[in-house]
Amino acid sequence: MAVKMQCDASRKEVAGDAGEASQVLTHKWYFSNKEIELHSPSRSDGIDYKHEEHLRKMYCSFLQELGIELKVPQLTIATAMMFCHRFYMRQSHAKNDWQTIASVCMFLACKSEETPRCLNEFVVVAYKLIYKWDPSASRRIREIYDKQKQLILIGERLLLHALAFDMNIEHPYKSLIAAVKRLDFTHKDLVKVAWNFVNDWLRTSLCLQHKPHYIAAGSLFLASKIMKVKLPTSKGKTWWMEFDVSPKQLEDVIQQMTSMWEHSQSQSQRQTVALKKEKVTESPIIKPTSNCVKKMDTSRETTNRQTSDTGSGGSVVEDGEPVTVKSDLSSSCKVVNSVGMVDVNKIREKLKNRNLNKTMKRARVEEGVNDGEDWIERELENGIVLQSTYPQKQRKI
Repeated sequence: MAVKMQCDASRKEVAGDAGEASQVLTHKWYFSNKEIELHSPSRSDGIDYKHEEHLRKMYCSFLQELGIELKVPQLTIATAMMFCHRFYMRQSHAKNDWQTIASVCMFLACKSEETPRCLNEFVVVAYKLIYKWDPSASRRIREIYDKQKQLILIGERLLLHALAFDMNIEHPYKSLIAAVKRLDFTHKDLVKVAWNFVNDWLRTSLCLQHKPHYIAAGSLFLASKIMKVKLPTSKGKTWWMEFDVSPKQLEDVIQQMTSMWEHSQSQSQRQTVALKKEKVTESPIIKPTSNCVKKMDTSRETTNRQTSDTGSGGSVVEDGEPVTVKSDLSSSCKVVNSVGMVDVNKIREKLKNRNLNKTMKRARVEEGVNDGEDWIERELENGIVLQSTYPQKQRKI
């Protein structure tokens, strides 16, 4: 009797250990930030955290585009992203091509969310998207169709094994919509912003760290802060109580979201500045060359020049004598329009403050000077800058 009890006890211990191991493998889909950054399977193969983050964004963008091509709902696309996140918490990027795994995740997600797609159609669409840079991909798919089909089916078995056949995925969308209905919230723009935040967090590791209702609550709070809208209460309860979350953990989630959002905003601003700089460098307008400036300076230093009777457009008056700018300046430089490149007010003040010739030639020169000033003022309305006529060197790519 005692031996039988000991055997039963030992069997329960073994069963308990097996159950715990199975639970760790199948149900531990939420990880700490330290586990994701330091103990990911890709880390042991030499792939650092930043590179893995980049790959995560790549396969999420690929899945979004593939879902649009297959015309599946956003819920199916989100499920495919979650499958992919979980797979790479069990397997390394170094040993599994992300485009192939992402395609398999979408194929399995279509089945899981009851939006199935025919394997024949799926293989063609996925292959064309992977090789969209290659015009011959649509013709080549006929030759390797069977191979790609087998690759998807083998990948599906590998994915199911990595997921331990756990395809139960909960998304923040359901919690967000349910809470908005209970709060009787009518601000549609705020709900749209919160929905977009949920889509953004699905492309990050937040969905591997926090449960869906925390993601939904944090997204609604961040949207309200950006839109500057006060969240309502329902039956004397604060808004966050509708999500069934703890305030302390929700605060941690919101801090992470805020940090990620500010980082993405700073990145987008830097990209905008970089694009503006590229446009400036690629524009045909350039600064005056040193030869142009030197010729202009030497021509202004000449004070004994006189204008013609008609007065040229390039003549000015300096120190009581009219000065004519040599025409050879136009051979190496030309005038082009450019807004904001010349200080108009300073040039006008200099022209007005110059002393007019008090000699007998004043009446004859004044007409030419006025014509020149009128021409300069007309050009200054659009702005002028000197541009070299020599051909520019081609940019190195």
